[in-house]
Amino acid sequence: MNYLPETSARILTLVRRARLLSDPGEVIVQVGDRVEPTEIVAHADVYDSFHILPVARRLGVPVNKVSQYLQVKRGDEVRAGQVIARRRGLARRIVRSPATGVVTGSARGRLLIEAKPKSVSLAAFYPGKIVDLIPGFGVVIESHGALIECVWGVGGETYGVLRMMSDSPSGTLREDDLDAACHGAVLLCGAGFEPGVLKHMSALQVRGIISGSLKPEMLSLVRESSVPILVTEGIGAMPMSAPIFRLLLASNGREACVSARMQFRQDVVRPEVFIPLPADEIPSDSFSGSETPIVVGNHVRLLRAPHAGAVGTVVDLPQSARSIATGARVRGAEVKLESSEASVFVPFANLEIIRS
Repeated sequence: MNYLPETSARILTLVRRARLLSDPGEVIVQVGDRVEPTEIVAHADVYDSFHILPVARRLGVPVNKVSQYLQVKRGDEVRAGQVIARRRGLARRIVRSPATGVVTGSARGRLLIEAKPKSVSLAAFYPGKIVDLIPGFGVVIESHGALIECVWGVGGETYGVLRMMSDSPSGTLREDDLDAACHGAVLLCGAGFEPGVLKHMSALQVRGIISGSLKPEMLSLVRESSVPILVTEGIGAMPMSAPIFRLLLASNGREACVSARMQFRQDVVRPEVFIPLPADEIPSDSFSGSETPIVVGNHVRLLRAPHAGAVGTVVDLPQSARSIATGARVRGAEVKLESSEASVFVPFANLEIIRS
C-alpha cells in the first residue's frame, strides 16, 4: 500500500488557488489573462447594515406628529451625524443619522436608513494565469514557484520581500536586530523571536514574520495580530527545519505571497509561503499533476514529538504495522536522522516529503 503525504516544502511546483469575494459581485478578468499580485480581479458593493431610528420616542412626540419634525424625506441621501429630525422650543431635541446612506422608509414614528454600500475589491495575490472563473465571486489562478506549507498561523495575508534575520535554523530574532532595512519586509527567523519584536512591527511597517516555532507564552500576544505570523514547525522551542531554512535563505530578497489562513474542517487550508517564479524561468515539465508515494531514499521531515522538525532519509518500509507509544499499531517508515546515526520508526501520518 502506498502512502501519499502532504509535501511541506517544494522547491518547484505549480499551485492553483481560488480567490473569492465574500459577497456576490463582478469578476473583471477573463480566462487566460495574466495577473500580478496587486491587480484587482473582482469587486462588489457590500451593504453594511440597515438602521431603524425611533424618531418619535427620541423627540418625545406622538407618532402621528413626527412628520412635522423631520428634516428629510424618503429617498434623501444623508451623512453620518446629519440632523434628520429636530424639535424646537423648551423641550429642544435632535436626532442624527448614525451612518451615511439613504432614507428608504418611514412608518409608526420610525425612519429606516440603509447604509451606503462600500466597495470591496479582490486582488489576485498570486501572480500567474487565470485558468477558471467562478461567476459572481472570483477566479482560480495558476502559478509556478516554491511552496512552504506551515503548521500554524495568525493574521491575514500579505505580499512582500523576504528578509532573513537569522544566521542559522536555531537563531532567535531579537528586538535589537530590527533596523530600517526591515521596513515593509517579511522577516524570516530560525527558532523564534522575542516578544519585544512585536512592539516595533507597526512603526517599521513589517509585513509578516515566518518563524520555526513560537513559545506558548507568546500565543496571547500574537493572536490579535493583523500582521501574518507563520510557524513552520510548531508551538514550543524548535529550530526551523534545515531544508526549509535553506530554501528561505536562498529566497532572501525575493518577493513572496504569505498567507496565515487556516482551516481544518472540510477542505483543509494550511498557512503557506509561496515564492513565485518569473514566467520566463518556468520549465515546461515543472508540474506532473500527481503526488508520489513515500519510498526508500526519500528525504523527509518529522512532524511530531519526540523528533518534531528533525530531517532524515527513509531507509526501510516495514511491511507490517508496528506498535507505538500510544498502544496503537500503525504502518510507517524507518528513518535515519541527519542528527543521529540511529534510525527511528515513524508513522506515515507524521512524515512529510521534502522535495529537492
